[in-house]
Amino acid sequence: MKKYFLSFLFFGVPFFVFGDVQVTHQWVQLAQARRDSESTQERTRPVLMGDIIYSANLSGEVTAIHRFEGYKLWERKLSAGVEGSLTYGRSKVIVGDLFGDLVALNARDGSDYWRFKIATEWLSPAAISRDKVFVATSNDELFALSENQGKEVWHYSHRGDEKMTVRGMGGPVVFGNEVFQGFSNGDLVALSVTQGKVLWVKKLKSKGRFYDVDMSPYVDDKGVIVGTFDGKVYSLDRLTGSINWVFPVGSYGGFLVENDRVYFSGLDNNFYCVNRAMGNVVWKTPFEKGVGTTPAKLGDNLIFTTSSDPVYVIRAADGKVEWTGSLGAGTLSSPLTSSEGFFYILSNFGNLFSFEVSKGYSFFKSPKTVITPSAFSRDFAKSNRNRS
Repeated sequence: MKKYFLSFLFFGVPFFVFGDVQVTHQWVQLAQARRDSESTQERTRPVLMGDIIYSANLSGEVTAIHRFEGYKLWERKLSAGVEGSLTYGRSKVIVGDLFGDLVALNARDGSDYWRFKIATEWLSPAAISRDKVFVATSNDELFALSENQGKEVWHYSHRGDEKMTVRGMGGPVVFGNEVFQGFSNGDLVALSVTQGKVLWVKKLKSKGRFYDVDMSPYVDDKGVIVGTFDGKVYSLDRLTGSINWVFPVGSYGGFLVENDRVYFSGLDNNFYCVNRAMGNVVWKTPFEKGVGTTPAKLGDNLIFTTSSDPVYVIRAADGKVEWTGSLGAGTLSSPLTSSEGFFYILSNFGNLFSFEVSKGYSFFKSPKTVITPSAFSRDFAKSNRNRS
C-alpha cells in the first residue's frame, strides 16, 4: 500500500499523518475560557454510552454530547473542577469534583439523583457493581455507597507515612466478590465487596522517590496487573496477592490486556507490549516525551495520548507507528474508542476532539468547531428559521 505523509494546520497546530491509516478530524467541542489560576492538565477520560459521550473537565463542566454531530444534549456546571472522577452506570453519571462533592446525575438530562460530600478531592472514576458505588478519595480512603441513595455502606481508610506523592489516584476495580484499590504509599489492597473486609495487602513500594499506584489495576480470572509510578509493573495472584512476575519499568497510566498480551505506557518513554504469562517484552515503541496514558484498542491499532503531545496510533501486532497528531497542549486523559472506528480525546484546557480512523487516504475534510451550546438551542434556532 502506498504511504502518505501530510502536514497541515489544525487550529494553528501542525498535524502529521503517515502510515497505512487515515485519521480524520470530525469535530471539536471547545471548553469555556479558564481563569489563569486554574490548572490546565486534564485527566478525566470521557465515557461513551450509545450515541452519547459524557465528559467533564477542570472548569467543572459536565456535558452530554452527541458523538457523531458533536452538539450538547445537556450541560451541568459543578462548584469545582473535575479531575479524573467520571463514571457511567445504570442510567447515572457519577462525577466528583475538587471541592469534595460526589454527584449522581440523571444521564438523560443532568438532574441530580443524590450527592455525597467529603472534605477532600475526588481524583478517580468510581466503579458501580451490585447496587453499590465504590469510589476512592485523594487522601487514600475507599467508600462503598448505595447506588440508589448515595448513603455510606462501608468505608476503608489506608493512611501511609508518605510525604510527597504524584497527583492522581487510580480508581477501584470490582471483580467477583472483591474490590481492588491501589494507594499512594505503593500498596494494593483487596477487600470484600459486601463489608470492606481486608483480604490481602501487597506492598509494591520500591526505592524510588514516587511509588504511588496511580492507575486502576487490571483484574481478571488470571490475576492482577498493577504498577507504581517510578517503580515496576507487577503480575499478582488475584486470591493471595503473591507475585507472578515483575517488569522493571513503572507506569502512570493503566493497562490494556488482550490475547495474553499486556499493553501499557512505561515511564521510560517507551510503550510496551509484554507477554502476560512471563512478563517478557514482545515489542516496544519509543514515544517522544512526557507521560503516556492508558491505551485503547481500535480495530488492529492501539491509541494512547501523552502529556506533552503527540497522540499515537500504533499497530497492536508489532508496535509500528501508523499516525501521530498534536492536540496543541497534550493531555493526561486517556482516549475513548468506539467500534465504528472513532476515537475521542479530552485535551488539556478542556477541549473534546473527535477523530475517525480509516484505511488508506482520501481527501481531507476540515473538522467543525461546535459552537451551539445545546441540542435545545439548535432545535429552537431551526424552528425559527422554518417560521421565517
